[in-house]
Amino acid sequence: MSTEKFDVVVIGAGLGGLSSAAYLAKAGKKVLVLEHHAVPGGYAHEFRRGKYRFEVALHALDGAAPGGWAYPALKELGVLDAVPFKRMDPFYTAKLPKHEINAHADIVEYEAELVKNFPHERKGIHALIADLLETFWQVRRFGAEGEAGIRPPMEEMPVEYPKMLAAMSMSWDEYMNQFIQDAELKAVFSTLWGYYGLPPEKLNAAAFIFPWGSYHFSGAYFPQGGSIAISRAIESTLKQHGGEIRYRQTVNRIEVKDGRAAAVETEKGLRVEADVIISNANAPDTFLKFIGREHLPVDYAQKIEEAKPSISNLVIYLGLDCDLRKEGWNHHEVFWSDGYNISEDFEASIKGDFEKTGIGLTYYDLTDPGCAPEGGSILNILSLADWNSDNQWGTGGNLENYSDNPQYNEIKNAAADALITRVEKLIPNLRKHIKYMEVGTPITNWRYSRNTGGAIYGSEQSVDNMYFNRLQAKTPIKNLFLSGAWTFAGGMSAALMSGREVSRMVVGYLDNTEVILTTAPSEQSSVSSEQLPVISEQLSENSKQSPNPQLPITNIQLPTLKAVGSNRELNLNTLGKPAVLLFHTQETAEAAAAVNASLRAQDNYKSCDSLFIANIVDLHSVPKLFRGFAEKAMKESYGKAAASLANGIKAEDYVFILPDWDGSATKAFGLKDTNKTAGVAVLNTGGNIIGTHQNRDLISQAMQLLAGIK
Repeated sequence: MSTEKFDVVVIGAGLGGLSSAAYLAKAGKKVLVLEHHAVPGGYAHEFRRGKYRFEVALHALDGAAPGGWAYPALKELGVLDAVPFKRMDPFYTAKLPKHEINAHADIVEYEAELVKNFPHERKGIHALIADLLETFWQVRRFGAEGEAGIRPPMEEMPVEYPKMLAAMSMSWDEYMNQFIQDAELKAVFSTLWGYYGLPPEKLNAAAFIFPWGSYHFSGAYFPQGGSIAISRAIESTLKQHGGEIRYRQTVNRIEVKDGRAAAVETEKGLRVEADVIISNANAPDTFLKFIGREHLPVDYAQKIEEAKPSISNLVIYLGLDCDLRKEGWNHHEVFWSDGYNISEDFEASIKGDFEKTGIGLTYYDLTDPGCAPEGGSILNILSLADWNSDNQWGTGGNLENYSDNPQYNEIKNAAADALITRVEKLIPNLRKHIKYMEVGTPITNWRYSRNTGGAIYGSEQSVDNMYFNRLQAKTPIKNLFLSGAWTFAGGMSAALMSGREVSRMVVGYLDNTEVILTTAPSEQSSVSSEQLPVISEQLSENSKQSPNPQLPITNIQLPTLKAVGSNRELNLNTLGKPAVLLFHTQETAEAAAAVNASLRAQDNYKSCDSLFIANIVDLHSVPKLFRGFAEKAMKESYGKAAASLANGIKAEDYVFILPDWDGSATKAFGLKDTNKTAGVAVLNTGGNIIGTHQNRDLISQAMQLLAGIK
């Protein structure tokens, strides 16, 4: 097995992995991308039959215009210099039994068409769109302020971004119910639900609202040359900056040593060592196949197993020998349903009942001229479809040479025939014009993307599995990061944003700019004795509150707290040794870390046997939606602190990060507003409070209190 060495190795050349690699190459890192397919892009690619060029997956790209959220990535990675984009107007047409409504590029014109069709819901339509756009602007502001480093602390977010957080916590159906009641209007307005893979009562409201706002405010665009043009442009940028990409290299193992991802291995016998690994592969394979449960925290492995893959799809790719415009077909995209019950459409997709599913029709010649020869057309017919339908499409789970399986082909062809028969109600005599036809199933999606269950949106975008509750880019393995739909969200613009975001995290990691919450003795101390006076001076400048009165020795009942990482439950009254408790929030964590570092630098306090130190993190103001995110951040801090320990020191005996979810522990010690100033409490061996302080010189006062313990 040959071994090579890179700064960063990226698994998978989907847009998330490809864009992160290009950014890192631009940042001067030595980057290698390993891709199991023969082309870049993941779902963002094409295939050809004769003179026909078929787009695999893209219908419309949102956020591509100046001010759009995908625009920075497209610009910075050279895509806009290489690829022209065409804005679609209308974006799509919704065809239902009693309505045919165009989603105009002008959102006011679209709103007017909705009011024209549903005049009794005029006020509700106005209120819905106004609130939706305000919600969209809050999430844009959230992103921009985070990038600029001016985002408010977590506990202030409900005031700063109330509509964004509310949308993240409810279903799309619940959101609509605040404004409109007409069931047919709800179905029309929810036309794009198929882009996100769940019906309104199951779909996270924000998962619908954010891209809806992006499409309707920044525009819906299509790249000339198809989505592969985006992929090739990013690939070119990667190579221009010294990055490499190797195709037909299927990763089958991530080697983990001492809690770090040390190398990746491929089926062809290539071994690549790297300082950082980014996986754009699906999360279940990344962790449960490439790594193994034995290297993961139990709760994280459980979260991976419980992350339900999104739905897949059935796509019929048709190369026609006629010009559909001359047949009167002038729509880029049509969403068509026989009724107004989206839940029934979804259930039909799950059951494989293609006589009843909703249908999407995409005619590419209008937005991408040249994809078909003169006098021809390309039409894609799409329906959502489930991986498990008909016993996994007749394969029974045996995917080896599945395309030669007669039962698979029978089921696939019957499904395609059912959809074409239905579409002929809209486009008569469609069959006789078919020159080329290919049918893609959920198993086809798996074959080329390796996504579990043929998922097209990563894990499903349900109320409880989005944003801060979704898998994050950072993982329990400190130098392993995730990109793509399994962490960010489904969709190509989301994948580009994911790559941009994770590349920044990786640069920060490689450049060692991250702050470790708990400092402990290490082979190379992160805070030297020479630095301690400087830290103390900084704390004195930054902390202006008056000291709390020193408490007399008191014996009160203190709470029991559960430590992050080790899951040990600690009764603060029965520690059996002197203890220093550092009270803080995310905003004041650095001050607490400085106190910890100063104490552990003293010879008589180096050992955990001589002094117990714990960080008590006040989280009572953290919105419920963010609690999973906060817990993950604390686990990351635990992992970093554990990794910094000298040989022979056990993290579970030395590193204590104690979440104070309801603020009761902080309150019990009489401390206030730890978001502005960290606090310290000292206990004696008997668990009695010697004193507390919350002022501008925590280090020296903690020392004085400890010195007074007999």
